[in-house]
Amino acid sequence: MTMEASLVERLERAVQRLEALGVEPSSVSISAGVTNVPESRAKPSESSSLMEWDRLLAEHMSTMKILSQHIPQEAQKSMESFERAFLATRRVLEISLLAKKPESPAELQSLLAPVSEAMGAVTEAAEGGRSCQNHLKVLSEAVGALGFLACGPGSGCSPRQHVLDCWQSAEFFANKLLMEFRGKDEDQVAWVKGLKALVQTQLEQFVLRNCPTGLRFNPDGVTLAAAMIDTAAATSAPSAQAQAPAVAAPKPASQLLGAPPPPPPGPPPKPLSADELGVERVKAGGGGGGGMSAIFKELSTGEGITRKLRHVTSMMKSTHNTDRTGCVPAAPAAPTAIAVKKGQPSGSPSLELKGTKWMVENFSGRQDLVVENTTPKQSVYVYGCTDCVVQIQGKVNTISLDNCKRLGVVFSDVIASIEAVNCSSVQLQTTGTVPTITVEKTDGAQLYLSQACAANPNFQIVSAKSSSINVIVVPSEDDPSDPQEQPIPEQYISTFKRGRLVTVAAEHSGA
Repeated sequence: MTMEASLVERLERAVQRLEALGVEPSSVSISAGVTNVPESRAKPSESSSLMEWDRLLAEHMSTMKILSQHIPQEAQKSMESFERAFLATRRVLEISLLAKKPESPAELQSLLAPVSEAMGAVTEAAEGGRSCQNHLKVLSEAVGALGFLACGPGSGCSPRQHVLDCWQSAEFFANKLLMEFRGKDEDQVAWVKGLKALVQTQLEQFVLRNCPTGLRFNPDGVTLAAAMIDTAAATSAPSAQAQAPAVAAPKPASQLLGAPPPPPPGPPPKPLSADELGVERVKAGGGGGGGMSAIFKELSTGEGITRKLRHVTSMMKSTHNTDRTGCVPAAPAAPTAIAVKKGQPSGSPSLELKGTKWMVENFSGRQDLVVENTTPKQSVYVYGCTDCVVQIQGKVNTISLDNCKRLGVVFSDVIASIEAVNCSSVQLQTTGTVPTITVEKTDGAQLYLSQACAANPNFQIVSAKSSSINVIVVPSEDDPSDPQEQPIPEQYISTFKRGRLVTVAAEHSGA
């Protein structure tokens, strides 16, 4: 078949489809027929990647919906946005099978807009103090794994690694939920485990098999705009063919003519009188300077000026007045500059690499701080951060925390040590190994250790002038046992043995 005959046949098929939809053939240009997608193209629903995503939604997301019936109400609303993000991801995958790779970042952003909107709703729900904060935080960190759609060559991170890094941040709050509800509410524990299986296992495996280097597009496909219209039409086509198009109801006049004009502004406020302002007006006598002349005239009367004052008897004095409500209040103090609280960090927030040291300073309320692209020769210094979570990716030499409050740090491998000085309510979690943890002048520290740290005979914890230090050994994925929590002793007993002072930790037996 020649090229001209093939083109004519395609145009005839396009006209037949348009006639079936009730569109006049004369209203269709030849260029529109040429750009029609051939019928021989495989349907997106038949793609193996899309079928695998549908299976993920049907098996694991449906399980999460059932388990979510037992979590707090606010967390259920956030879970709905979480599910909406996964459903929006399906349409992105479907469009990518039809479209060529976007030519500009703006086109890719328009494609990912529904996913970003749903992810933003989950993140926004986690901001602010709520009773189920850990539920909201773990969802906020876990939904970030869908950012694999924007990862690819040149992004600095592979899609699979992005998913694993996001779950590593989410696991910090997942472990807190397990510690809180294990043995008390198994429904909450099952929900956390289901979320972990969905993100860390199923989503990671899907990305590894279908998007190892990024979102795959069709090199022989149509433009992104045409693919988005095509998928939208395919979604609405069954409903359009099932019933005849209904006549649109006439719009109300308020919608046709626009909203009514706003009401006119109210009258201006009544001017305050002299009594309300607390100011006594001086009548001007004659010209413009008469007021001041009257004042100077009264001042020049000398001792006679006191004749106008009312005589105060002894019974009118405040000492004989039981009702003091009429006392003149003291003049308000002049406004002063707000003093900076003691210990409050000053300076602008910054996260930057200076030489071989990463500086993370003066952040507040940030749960998404990430130190990435590290090397074993670099160190990390965190100063003056409050209500933050810092994730350190890769192996580093040392990690130091100074003057931080309610700070969580998640890290993998440290060559030398990690130390916390002058801090309060800090939580440190390692997913790899660290030889030494130092805690000094710190009130409240939760140390989450991996099985590798607990099994290392050379691992040590050094504490000084600190209180409320707990050590939790997190079990491995295939270990069903509960996390082991043990406190660092704070009370000691010193005795003399053979002339030498011996100090041991105090032990208390339960009654």
